[in-house]
Amino acid sequence: MDRIFGIDLGTTNSVIAHTDANGVTEVITGKDGGRIVPSVIYFPKNGDPVVGTNARQRTITEPERIAKLFKRGMGERTFLPDEEPFIVDGKTWSPEELSSLVLRKLAQMAQERYGEPVRRAVITVPAYFGEAERAATQSAGELAGLEVLRILSEPTAAALAHGLDHPDEPGRILVFDLGGGTFDVTIMDVRADGAMEVVATDGDRQLGGMDFDELVVQKMIKMASEAGLDIATEPWARQDAYLKAEEMKKELSDLDTASRSLTGSGRPLQFDLSRNEFEGLIKEKLREVEDTTLYMIENAGLQPSDLTMVLMVGGSSRISAFQKLLAKVSGREPAFSRNLDEDVARGAAMLGAKLGGELDPRTQLAKIPPPVDMIAHGYGVSTLDMETSRMINSIIIPAQTQIPIEPPGEETFYTAEEGQTQVDIMLNEGDGEDLDFVKLVAKGSGRFGRPVPRQHPVRIEVTFSDDQTVRLSAYDGESGAFLCKLEVERPGNLTKAERLKARESLSRMGVK
Repeated sequence: MDRIFGIDLGTTNSVIAHTDANGVTEVITGKDGGRIVPSVIYFPKNGDPVVGTNARQRTITEPERIAKLFKRGMGERTFLPDEEPFIVDGKTWSPEELSSLVLRKLAQMAQERYGEPVRRAVITVPAYFGEAERAATQSAGELAGLEVLRILSEPTAAALAHGLDHPDEPGRILVFDLGGGTFDVTIMDVRADGAMEVVATDGDRQLGGMDFDELVVQKMIKMASEAGLDIATEPWARQDAYLKAEEMKKELSDLDTASRSLTGSGRPLQFDLSRNEFEGLIKEKLREVEDTTLYMIENAGLQPSDLTMVLMVGGSSRISAFQKLLAKVSGREPAFSRNLDEDVARGAAMLGAKLGGELDPRTQLAKIPPPVDMIAHGYGVSTLDMETSRMINSIIIPAQTQIPIEPPGEETFYTAEEGQTQVDIMLNEGDGEDLDFVKLVAKGSGRFGRPVPRQHPVRIEVTFSDDQTVRLSAYDGESGAFLCKLEVERPGNLTKAERLKARESLSRMGVK
């Protein structure tokens, strides 16, 4: 039977791992000796795309032929901040297609390691990803020729890996996951038998280490401008500044001061940044993170004192300011996963081994139940509020509901007009009543087959499976007759026809 791999498809870096029948997990190393693959793609004028470290080295010399940070656009048509499409040599690349190239690179590494094709995988996503982003990740896997067995939340994967490394630490754990492009904070219950359940989750898919880099670059640009140097409009100089800002950010986790030489307008300029100055630059981000964390704890009906551990995950959690912040919020010193950059992939691989059913039953991993995840966003339908005569979002499945949802979420609604022959149903993703702050994810109509009176019942069922698929079914609340089933609409994702075309095109293309 084909091996099942765990993949951390990250905003800035990606990792692939495998867990064998004995419960031993290996993070796979590429030919260059690296276990971490930068999620960067270089498109040469002739030849196949280059993924990883070699692509990242081209960001200064040929930035217009580089794709990076495209995970932030998952579920959308583009990832660029100006919302323009990403086009190279006349071809428009979607975030799904770009992500599939990274997945193919990882699969290629695993094939070289094990001597067999990679066909099945568990892929992780930020816990706060919505349905469209998760579906786009699933699609990226399919474009890469993978059967995606499960889309798993990153904090859950990290907690699984940490729990297997430290089986004597049951309790209520806050997983603080701050990566290069996304931020999640999750509370999990870990029982003595190793069973894990997500209690609450929150986050921001548009917050991460790259935002801190941007703040440093803006300071660089200002100082350079005052010195008569232009690094803002020269593409190569700007890219060089971003690389150096990232290097300095990392150094300031251990050092009080970091320095780099910037180049613009043909002249060098020394740039120094202290840790205090850096923390001053990111103070608004720190406040956002603190507010989100405290809100999530409160929303879960808990106090910080209820936490038994704070687990730091993701490369950006190395920043000392966030460690101090979590210590202040929780009243305890944070712990770190064994390897911040690899534990998400390791946890995904462990779940893959459990799903494969080939684990030796004597292993600790085989004995613990699969982790229980939850949805980060609620789902509801658009209904008429009879008191205010306005359309609102009526929640059927609230956020923080564990998945799979069994039995289905169910509510009965009523027709608004006399003699209705059909009912129009709109499924929304979001947690409030105001339709301006929710996302329409599916719509459809069902016919009663006869005129029905006002206040005729319509029963709605919503399910959310463990493969992250949401489905809605509507029934006549009086006769029980089936009215309709909604298919989720994903306008930002590739259509079925586009996926087929993209997969055929990508299959003829290699990756280096």
